Amino acid sequence: MTVGFCVKGSDSAEFLADILPRLGLSFREANEFIIYWLPVLEANPYNLISFPVEEYSKAVKLTVEPEPDTVIRVYMVYKPLEEPVEIAPQEIVTPVREGFTVVEWGGGIAG
Repeated sequence: MTVGFCVKGSDSAEFLADILPRLGLSFREANEFIIYWLPVLEANPYNLISFPVEEYSKAVKLTVEPEPDTVIRVYMVYKPLEEPVEIAPQEIVTPVREGFTVVEWGGGIAG
């Protein structure tokens, strides 16, 4: 990861509650994401977190019929850390929801 966020495990809920709406998730969608990922992230002293939106969309194709007006794909990559590290902050671009919107979210550990 060259850009992202270094987040203390105990600060994960606050971080996700702030960043997920900026990535385009509704309150309900963000809440589901947090419920799933919070126990994983809180178990680590620190996490290096990135959301490779463009890279993920290029690597993992998605086909939906009928074609949606808006597609929001949030994929989180994290790396557990014992100590904090410096990383250039990731720039977040908030998508605009218009019409029929498809939302996909997920994540995985950095390899």
